[in-house]
Amino acid sequence: MRILLLPLLLAACGGAKPADITVTVSGVGMPELESVRGGLESQGATDVRPGALKDGKVTITVRFAGKGSDLAAKLAAAKGVLRDVKGFDDTSVQVVYASPLGVIGPTEEQAKGPPAKPEEKPVEKEIKVDAKKDPLAYRVHQLQGGTIATFEGWKIVPVGADGNWTAFDTTPPGKEQDFVLRVVFGTPNRGELESIFTAGPELVRQFLTQLFGAGVRRSGEQKKCTFGGDEAMVEEYAAEAQGKKLTVRVAYIKKKDVAVAVLGIGTEAGIKEFGRAIEITAQSISFQESPLEPALVGTWALEKYTSSGTGTSSQFSYSSGRYVTIYPNGAFSESTHSSASSRSSSGTGDVMVEGGDRGRIVKRGSLLTFHYDDGKTWSTDYRLDGGQGLWMGKTLYLKQ
Repeated sequence: MRILLLPLLLAACGGAKPADITVTVSGVGMPELESVRGGLESQGATDVRPGALKDGKVTITVRFAGKGSDLAAKLAAAKGVLRDVKGFDDTSVQVVYASPLGVIGPTEEQAKGPPAKPEEKPVEKEIKVDAKKDPLAYRVHQLQGGTIATFEGWKIVPVGADGNWTAFDTTPPGKEQDFVLRVVFGTPNRGELESIFTAGPELVRQFLTQLFGAGVRRSGEQKKCTFGGDEAMVEEYAAEAQGKKLTVRVAYIKKKDVAVAVLGIGTEAGIKEFGRAIEITAQSISFQESPLEPALVGTWALEKYTSSGTGTSSQFSYSSGRYVTIYPNGAFSESTHSSASSRSSSGTGDVMVEGGDRGRIVKRGSLLTFHYDDGKTWSTDYRLDGGQGLWMGKTLYLKQ
């Protein structure tokens, strides 16, 4: 299932009904971990993620549709190996492992132990454990202009980018037919950013209809939420492709002047195993502003001139210029002019057009975003070329 999504005016967020619950189990060793996992899963816990085992205690994170008190009640009532609940609150449960065979004490002879052998060195035994690898193991990368998580072994394919938008797809190894995650972020115009939670879903719905047909429908209600304090919304769609039923989860986030969208498209099995990647990615994305370096301050010019015709024949010339002045406080002003002149045996003519704008600049890493006072935006990567050149995208501006 190859999913090609159009760059959209979107933003990201997420979250499903089940919540993370921390379960601390005491009195266990490596051999008991599998029965602990089974005891939790038998009471409705999913996505069981054991932490480090130390001093007979392990902390496990699970997904559970309810509070810690609900999970504790189910464990106690089940009378399994996790029946000995010692405490709980809304997000955690503390339990002591109870052997399925009960506690069997040693005999008097066994309690004495074997005769001492002072000269005998202990034999070290290697214990091999086939640990279940988390399919969503990830790293949060610190970039020049922010942060984002990437998943171990997942292939990343850039979808495209322009001045204001960037998009990429990422898929789990060997499961490309089951799940695709798309991340889109950019700096829309002011009006587009303000309508992100209404215009964004409409664009997504139209695109999914083009991709999967008229059978696409929204599942449930849109839900407002926050990610790291940023305003966000989530929604879900049902679709079908090549005889497979698909689920599309979309998360939108408004991060100051940046809009982010995270979309997960997958089969039932794919969403169950990898759907949490939507929330992880949405939580990990951040954008960090930084001051303008002094070398950017000044007026930068892009000038062009063309002409045609010579001698007594018709002559035509055209010149244009764009001038961007950057101030130390991050403000900028921009002016443009163009002029055309013609000369012929029948007479002469001249035309001149001028215009100007101003606003403020936001710098993130090697990206400059120009916010105009009329609400429009323009973003470009930049590079200083010595003291007299400024590359904005593939265009070189010279310092005046």
